[in-house]
Amino acid sequence: MSETSRCLRAAERLLQLAPPVVQQHREALLPLLEQLLLRQQEGAEPLPLAASDLEKLGREGCSALTQLPLELVINPQGGAQLWSRRRQQQQQRLLQELLLRLDLHNGMLLTGGAGTGKTTLVRELLQEEEGRPTWLLAPTGKAAARLRETLSPLPETMQCATVHRALEADAEGGYRRGSHRPLEAEVVVVDEVSMLDAALMQALLEALPPAARLILVGDPAQLPPIGGSGVLDALELKLQEQQPERHRHLERSHRFNDATALGRFVQQLRRGASSADLQLQLDELNGENLHWWTLQETWPRPLLQRIEQHRQQLRQTCLDEGCDDTSALAHLDELMVLSPRRRGRYGIDQLNSRWLQLDPTEPRRWPAGTPLLVGRNDAGLGLANGDRGLVRPGEMGPEAVIASSEGPVRFPIALIPAPEPALAMTVHKSQGSQAVEVIAVIPPATSIDRRLLYTALTRARQRVDLFSPRLDTLELSH
Repeated sequence: MSETSRCLRAAERLLQLAPPVVQQHREALLPLLEQLLLRQQEGAEPLPLAASDLEKLGREGCSALTQLPLELVINPQGGAQLWSRRRQQQQQRLLQELLLRLDLHNGMLLTGGAGTGKTTLVRELLQEEEGRPTWLLAPTGKAAARLRETLSPLPETMQCATVHRALEADAEGGYRRGSHRPLEAEVVVVDEVSMLDAALMQALLEALPPAARLILVGDPAQLPPIGGSGVLDALELKLQEQQPERHRHLERSHRFNDATALGRFVQQLRRGASSADLQLQLDELNGENLHWWTLQETWPRPLLQRIEQHRQQLRQTCLDEGCDDTSALAHLDELMVLSPRRRGRYGIDQLNSRWLQLDPTEPRRWPAGTPLLVGRNDAGLGLANGDRGLVRPGEMGPEAVIASSEGPVRFPIALIPAPEPALAMTVHKSQGSQAVEVIAVIPPATSIDRRLLYTALTRARQRVDLFSPRLDTLELSH
């Protein structure tokens, strides 16, 4: 029996045991319960609900949900999250632990959009901690490398790594660092907190020394973690209500400001502009550093030419013996092609297959210049899911050059855990990375998560090409 069938049967059983007032809404509740159970199996609770989902449920349907061992948490921005009561209680305990930690040890949450100067403020805060052992952490190797680069030169008392590497993740999914063996640090800074799920945040808290100062940095407008519930949104809300002195929000973006079309569009998107207003802005601003292409079956020729040019440049760079690994990885950051989907006509699997013409199951045969993603954590190698790299020739065969907090590192490609070709990558996996130019494709749909579009566009340092349906035909959720 498939996981979907098992979850459907479990949902039906739950409704059979429910009070009559709940069973009256069986038709509306059954698919929600099935989806929630599936997300639990994937370790990705809660189930996000759009405002339109709540409208379909109606007041009585929402009330019926509360008669089950579930919690419906309404988002201030619109929509809701559906939790099992047990997991929601665990989430609340984690939030209380974070609030207490920040309050007792001069902790801080720094939030703001892309380019608002969060890392600059971190640098100022760290000047107060000169000489104290400090860890700089980020969820992926690429994000950690960017953090190190931005704050360099680092003093001897400061280390930079991924969260998994600092916690010394093991092959069984656990961590060697914990309350029994805490991190050797007096200050811990965690960047890109929006990417941390509750389980990883809990593991980090357990590994902190009792008196360590914790500084969390993130952008609430970005996507939540892939594998579970995040804590950033809820923590920001709690701090605003209870401990505003522990929260600092940066509003003005230096990278996405009124001086450019992309900057003006990103600001409006972040402020909650309607899909109709955003489409009007695309129509008016089209042609500067933000170019909109109407989605159609055939990709626009200029986009295909730019992608092929990038692919050829990567190949030539990786074959050039005079080009060091740092420079090769810099070329990788010239262009990023993003899609919200893995499968389907505009999904990354099909796009990579079409443009790279290789067998994704045979990485040892991938040619030089192939962009790749690490698909699974490997504590022994110090690699994290989402780390990016390139294939380059090595003495014993193809090698993967991976961006890490310590700079480029090389591995025989056969050692890379679950490698994926990544000329195109999902928006989720792009978090923590940037590129000079971004090409973002949005497949046909009735709705799109506002955070997904925002995350895709803010990966760009200079230019975005958006290949999408008219935004005024889409419902923007969240």
